[in-house]
Formats: sequence, C-alpha cells, structure tokens
Amino acid sequence: TIVFGVPRIWEKFHAGVSAKLGDAPPLKKKLVAWAQGVGLRTAEERNGGDVGAGGLSYALATKLIYSKLRPKIGMGRAKFCVSGAAPIAKEVLEFMAGLGVTIHEVYGQSEGTGPTSFNRPGATLFGSVGPPLPDVEVKIADDDEILVKGRNVFMGYYKDPEATEATLQDGWLHSGDLGKFDERGFLHIIGRKKDIIITAGGKNITPKNIEAALKNSPFVSEAVVIGDRRKFLSALLTIDPEGVATWASKNDVTLDGAPHEHEAVLAKVQADVDLVNAKFARVEHVRKFKILPREFTIADGELTPTLKVKRKPVNENWADTIESMYAD
Repeated sequence: TIVFGVPRIWEKFHAGVSAKLGDAPPLKKKLVAWAQGVGLRTAEERNGGDVGAGGLSYALATKLIYSKLRPKIGMGRAKFCVSGAAPIAKEVLEFMAGLGVTIHEVYGQSEGTGPTSFNRPGATLFGSVGPPLPDVEVKIADDDEILVKGRNVFMGYYKDPEATEATLQDGWLHSGDLGKFDERGFLHIIGRKKDIIITAGGKNITPKNIEAALKNSPFVSEAVVIGDRRKFLSALLTIDPEGVATWASKNDVTLDGAPHEHEAVLAKVQADVDLVNAKFARVEHVRKFKILPREFTIADGELTPTLKVKRKPVNENWADTIESMYAD
C-alpha cells in the first residue's frame, strides 16, 4: 500500500502507460484524456487540503478508468506513493496524478538523517519537495545553497574532521544543493552546487531542468548536459529501448543495426531536443548531442545504487565522445 520509488521507476511507468495509451482506440483516448483532467484537478485540490475534492466526476472516472488501469500497473492497492533520491520532472507527477496516482516528492540526505522536507497529503505542490518537516530549520544561503539545522543533522563524518568542518558550519549542514522557497513555504530544488555549468562566455547554467525536460522524450532514458568552459551546451543521451521499439512498431520502422545510429531514431530525438530548446533561453539550448551505444550502469560507475547519474565518471568514460561534439 506504500510505494517508494526513485524517479527512474516512475519515469518507466510514465513511458509504459503513454505508449499503451498511444495505441488505444480514438474513443478510449478521449475518455482517458477526460479522466486525466479530472484526476489532475482533483489531486491539486486535495494537495491543497480539500480532502472532499473530486465528487461525482472523480467517482465516475474511478469506475471507468482508474479502477481498471491502476491494477494493471501494480498500483491497485497503493495508498501512498513517494519519489525521492533524485529530481523528478513535474510532468511525470502530473501525468500519474491524472491516472489517480498521486506521488509525493521527498527531499533529504543521509547527513540529515533522511527527509528534510516532504510533500505530505494536504500539503503537496508538484514541482516542489514540500515544506520542511517539523523541528527542521531550513534556510537559503546567499549563493542559493540549502542549509539545514536541527536534531536530525549528523555529528560529522567518522574520522574525517576536514570533511566535517567543510559540511557543518555553526551547526548548519551545507547540503550542496541549490534551492529556493516560494510564497507558501514550499522548497524547490534548482540544482546541485557542484553541477553548475559555467560556459566559456561566463554564463552560469543549472543543467537539472534541461536534463529533466530531455528525459520527457519517450526515446530518452538518461540525459547529461555538458558545457563547462565550453562555447555551447551539448548532451549525452541514452536510449530507452522500450520507447524506441514501441515507436518503431507503430510507425513501420525497421530497426536494422544499432538503434542509436538509425537515421529515423536520430531525427526523432533531434525533433524532441528542438522542442526542449524552445522552452529555454538561447544560452541554455543544447546545440549538439550524442546517443550512446548503451545505457549508464552501476557497474561502470556511472550510476549510484539509487540510479542517480554520477557526472564525473560519465565525463571520464565518454571523454572521446564529448570531445567529438566540440571538434569543430
């Protein structure tokens, strides 16, 4: 009844259900689209504290759509769903809410004994990581770093006073994450302090939002934006095999050879990258990309056990590929 998943799990649900809905008959598509609208509106109302939200429309959508779809994706008995360990795109949360599955995003780290802030029932805002937990003090430093104080904060790293001194200052845990508070007191993560890209032109760019937007493509499983001390941004992308296979089947495309080298696949990914670029300022546009021949793995040091991308190993493992994008 309680489902906790890292973002990649929910992204796979999103991709899988989207593919199935794409194959549905026109009448069913319209019915599901209506139910998704009802589900999202109801979730937002309930997230704001209106526990009685939904009414007849939600009951009807539950009977016709949610009660049939949720068991098919293993969510038939789910009462409380949580995403954590890495950022998740707001679009994924809204999509799942439209299917009657509200996912509450949590934020924290081991040095803070787990959660720092949490989107809780009645106090949830998609795209945020919720308000701080009771008795946990959170403030934003001048450089936008998130600082945490409370009895949950650790005493230090074992036998590593230098690391402890750098992380704990005047009782405040320096999280290494960048964030901001909105007018309602909800915390929003805007990036990692060490992940900030400073281009050759001196522009500071946080890659998190660009990468999340790229991963909304049904073709893309992971995205790493490159550009530190470079003239423009580029990206390393990995292919979602299921998404590509579904698209190829629907469009009568024969995937002879490696999918990451197929002209039709490259053209489709380019179209999706162009859509993402349209959402961002010109300096944040991804000018070039490379689709890698395999997905990132834990064994190759590119992913943590919670499936977060480790930038340094990715940059090292694919250094030649990165340089090829800047060869001109």
